[in-house]
Amino acid sequence: MNSEYCAIVISYREYREHDAIIKLLDENGTISSLIARGVQKINSKNAAGCQQFTYGRYFVNERQSTVLHSLCSAECLRTYRDIREDLYMQSIASYMCEVIEKSDFEENAFPLLKTMLEHLSKKEQPFGVLCLFQAIVNRMHGIEPCVEGCVHCGTTKRIASISVQAGGFLCQSCMRMEDQLHTVERLKKFRLLVKAHLEHISLVLESACFDFDDFLIQYCFFAEYAGVSVKSIRFLKHLYALHIDKT
Repeated sequence: MNSEYCAIVISYREYREHDAIIKLLDENGTISSLIARGVQKINSKNAAGCQQFTYGRYFVNERQSTVLHSLCSAECLRTYRDIREDLYMQSIASYMCEVIEKSDFEENAFPLLKTMLEHLSKKEQPFGVLCLFQAIVNRMHGIEPCVEGCVHCGTTKRIASISVQAGGFLCQSCMRMEDQLHTVERLKKFRLLVKAHLEHISLVLESACFDFDDFLIQYCFFAEYAGVSVKSIRFLKHLYALHIDKT
């Protein structure tokens, strides 16, 4: 039986001499693995449509006798070439794809990833896109830091830190020696991200300038509570470290 999907390629892995195994996230949020035969050949008509991050229309031969179905043809609808041509953009997109794949939730996964890729391809605020992606994923995992006041005493005055262990904001009186002191700007950005939803992405990116440290705070909550191991975070951190060393 042949089926047709509009989907995003979230992973690509070489398989045998000329074949590859790709994973697709379709519009229903379902992730499926396909074998793309001959896709590594120079004259392959499906090569462009099988590249990671590509949004396309995929025709699949689904056989009941096998778990791994075969790709018949791939039609590119959006290549996101700008992302693949920039190592930083590519590493961010790879991280987002891996998080989506390993988080194993179907609802809202497709529109989240597609929207983030659209904004990431503009190259205007890549860290802002990454920050909001992580904040939304945290919420989808049930991770919602307290940003209405101090986690311990409830005061809204003299908020000074963000504690992963405590679960949100801490005031100066409740901070411990090991808690990091943050600027008012950093605290405001953190609260904005926690409160924002996907439809607010343009407003979020216009409201503040985000950096990698803003993302790391969001990621620390994810690493602590989501129970998901993401290998691509290492390369992302490595790239950032190289950037810091050069400046």
